[in-house]
Amino acid sequence: MDDRYKRLNQETGKPFHEGYQDENGRYFIRYLNKQGNDGYYFEEWAKDKNAFLKKINSS
Repeated sequence: MDDRYKRLNQETGKPFHEGYQDENGRYFIRYLNKQGNDGYYFEEWAKDKNAFLKKINSS
């Protein structure tokens, strides 16, 4: 995946990494290999830590 098309974390200036928790309590899972109309890859987020752990353990 090309980093140019990954949305950047405003706090770090780098692409999001697995396990990053945002200000709303969501956890970043991964970038999907599909781009939206804005040119960036779609992202997969989990609503809370339990959902995050369930998703990463099932993949």
